[in-house]
Amino acid sequence: MSNDLTRLFNQLESMSVGFAPAFRDFQLQDNRYPPHNIVRVSDDEFYLELAVAGFKKGEVKMEECQGLLTIQGDKGLSPESEYQYRGIAGRSFSKSFRIAEYFEVSNASMEDGILTVSFIKNIPEEAKPRLIAIK
Repeated sequence: MSNDLTRLFNQLESMSVGFAPAFRDFQLQDNRYPPHNIVRVSDDEFYLELAVAGFKKGEVKMEECQGLLTIQGDKGLSPESEYQYRGIAGRSFSKSFRIAEYFEVSNASMEDGILTVSFIKNIPEEAKPRLIAIK
C-alpha cells in the first residue's frame, strides 16, 4: 500500500471511534489477486464478481462475520504432477470485503471461473423512518 494511502488511513483512524478494524481491513490486504468487480445494480442491490479460474467449488470458502465477508481459495496441488512449465496460477488466496449496514448476501454462485456474490439491502422495520402523528 502506498505511503499516501497509509497516511490517509492513519488520519481517518485518528478522527474516528470504533472504526479501527475497518481501516485495518483495507491496510492489511493485497487487493490484486484474485481480480474482482463490484457491480451496482441499484442503490439496494450490488454484486461482486471474483475471478477464480482453476478453482473448484469445494476449494473456495466464504464466510460472513460482523459485516466482513471473507472469501478464501485453497488450491491443493496434485503431488504426483511434475510441471515442465507452470503458467496457470494455483496459489491460495484470502480476500475480504466490508459489507455496509443492512446489506446481506442474497446469493452466491460459481460459473465459468467467476464467483458471483449478490448483495441486497434489507432494512428492518424498526430501522425504517416512520411518521409520527401530531395530536
